[in-house]
Amino acid sequence: MDVLVDPVWSWPIAGALTVALLAVVLLTYPRRVAHLPNRSRRTLIALRVLSALVLSFAMFRPAVQFTEKDERGARLVFLLDASRSMTTPDGPKGATRRESLVTLLQDHDAKLKKIGEQVDLQFLDFADETVPASTIPRSDGTGKYTAIGKALADVFKQDSARRLVGVVLMSDGAQRAVGDLDIDPRAEARRFAEQRGAPIYPVPLGSSDLSGVGVDLALEDVIVDPFPFERKTVPVRGFLRVSSAAGRNVTLRLSLEDRSTRQVGEAGELKPLQSTIDSRPVKELTIPQGVTRIPFDLSFVAPSAGDFKLRCEVLPLVDEPKEVKVANNQFETLITVRKGGLKVKYFDVLRPEQTFISRLNDNAKVQLEREIIPTGSMQRPDNVTEDQFAVGRYDVYIIGDVPASVFGPAGSSLLDRLAGLVNTSGAGLLMIGGAHSFGAGGYSQTAIVDLIPVAMSPADIIGPGQMAPDQHLPPPVKMQPTREGLQHFVMQLGGPGVDNATIWNRLPALQGANRLDAKDNFVDKLATVAGTDRGLLFAKDTGRGRIMAFAGDTTYLWHLRGERAAHQRFWEQMLLWLARQENQSDQPVWVAVDPRNLSPGAKAPLRFGAQDAQKQAVNDVAFAVEVLTPKGEKRPVTPQRAGKEWFADYGGTSEPGDYWVTVTATKDGRMFGTPASTRFIVDARDPELDNPAADRDLMNELASSTGAAVISPEAFGEFLDRLLSEGLAAELLKHTTVTLWDGWPLLLVFTLLMSTEWYLRKRRGLV
Repeated sequence: MDVLVDPVWSWPIAGALTVALLAVVLLTYPRRVAHLPNRSRRTLIALRVLSALVLSFAMFRPAVQFTEKDERGARLVFLLDASRSMTTPDGPKGATRRESLVTLLQDHDAKLKKIGEQVDLQFLDFADETVPASTIPRSDGTGKYTAIGKALADVFKQDSARRLVGVVLMSDGAQRAVGDLDIDPRAEARRFAEQRGAPIYPVPLGSSDLSGVGVDLALEDVIVDPFPFERKTVPVRGFLRVSSAAGRNVTLRLSLEDRSTRQVGEAGELKPLQSTIDSRPVKELTIPQGVTRIPFDLSFVAPSAGDFKLRCEVLPLVDEPKEVKVANNQFETLITVRKGGLKVKYFDVLRPEQTFISRLNDNAKVQLEREIIPTGSMQRPDNVTEDQFAVGRYDVYIIGDVPASVFGPAGSSLLDRLAGLVNTSGAGLLMIGGAHSFGAGGYSQTAIVDLIPVAMSPADIIGPGQMAPDQHLPPPVKMQPTREGLQHFVMQLGGPGVDNATIWNRLPALQGANRLDAKDNFVDKLATVAGTDRGLLFAKDTGRGRIMAFAGDTTYLWHLRGERAAHQRFWEQMLLWLARQENQSDQPVWVAVDPRNLSPGAKAPLRFGAQDAQKQAVNDVAFAVEVLTPKGEKRPVTPQRAGKEWFADYGGTSEPGDYWVTVTATKDGRMFGTPASTRFIVDARDPELDNPAADRDLMNELASSTGAAVISPEAFGEFLDRLLSEGLAAELLKHTTVTLWDGWPLLLVFTLLMSTEWYLRKRRGLV
């Protein structure tokens, strides 16, 4: 037993305060009780001095420390990987990883027994479960997944009262788990270091190079936008992992589901996509020497809106040597193709305006393709090709500062085709300001003269390199919406609660504009020069197509002067209006699953809800949720609510295939909207064996985070020798400290002293 003293302040200060306190009591208190009899006077002075001593005692904060030996022992845990990836035969002489593990333990059995004399040895097999193993475990690996994080968590929970010397992790080091089993092993290792002070000694088994295992092709890390827009090019990127396939020719291919004759609950046929000008769904390549991971990029165009399955695959090798494992050759996912994808063709010379307009490509709704037209002698009719005017290829065409002659001579001009696209196919057309736009560019003598909503005359035509100052407005040109324009979709630059006119007032003036006049009274004038009636933006709806004429060509100044959002919104809304996509509505009942690709056994997180016409949540509805499994079984799911959110977790995902989710809503006993459906995919791929490569990087992280080092199989014997030579303390000194100053006994003593003194003084008439 040891006595500990820890004063509130330093020893000199605490001692001085004690002396001062006793001096005050002894110098002042005796005079106050001098008239009392000797016995009473001495008793009161003694009580007051004792009270002061009690306070001084507390100020020095004394404690008593007891030391005892904790003889409950310590333990050293061996975690032995028993998952199926341990059956990979990449060990010495073709031995499996599990066989190498067992051999390693057998070869050092004597050393292990000596260590067992000092501490308790615990051998645990782990995969998707952690179970006790014998000292010499079985040599096969049958566990479904490699759940290293869960195994560490299981060890952490065991007998926390016993000291843990350390954990020896014998594994290939690759975390392969799903659902609740997928616990981050790095986080568990940090918990070991912080709360147990126990190191983790990884012993890596297996190779990260699987070239000796056989020919194999596998797709990894495939990325595709799950919510693309229709008729917009969608990239698909990923990596092709190869093993023993150098010099072989392989084909990568995309296939899209055909749902034209399918109902909800029925999967459609996956049909290979064909290459087009805008997409590349097929790619052939030759595997180079010394490469195990090859990046690839494919693309496709979704023809219509809806939910579709997309498959990315590398065709299996059929020539000898063939692939034995082909399940990892493909990746399937679900995409929701949305309406509103805009494909825009923009013809212009190289100038600042077209550069900033092209930034609309940052918006997922717009895919804008620029056609830079040369100037001067390089400007010829063959600058523009015929295929750019194919039916359905583009939703909107923009013509900038280019003359009509670049589209071909009269009689065979591509502008004839453009007029047909607007009149019959509903394509949108926008012409913007420039030296050779509108009448100056000769458009009054083309097929689109009847479409452009501003007046043009053959007398306006100018030659190449010429300027017509009388056809332009001098700067500054402040753009201002008309009364009708402020209510038009195109001119709405502010969101709810934002004054639209205020935003327009703060936009910088344009540096000039074309001088334009409306063709007739059927043209809508959406914007004018501030303070005048001179029009700047004109719109016309022909019934099939929509056309606009914009006199400006320097809106990029808005962007440069801090109004990027207004610039982007103005141009985006012009294109949406021209393509008749300004009014898009959502269904009253909706359901979503994210992620939509799951491994077998993982839980599918379902989210659903109901909304009104203003897209505001409707809460007083009842939901019924049902999941259709790949076997055709319908299983109800119980809806749950957290605040305003509705959700459900579906766990019956053991069978690979398509799972269809249907949500029905009722309000006041009546159907609310129409039932909403979606689906998710449980992959047929095996995460444990698709890529059984060892992960030594993870082993290094686990070791370093606990202050240990990775032990190679060759150095395993030296590691055991070091444990024996350094000794493993089986006993642990346990220190227990009991404080004497902050408990109820001291408070009780002080209270009794002060109360007794007060009672005696009361009897003598001093209070």
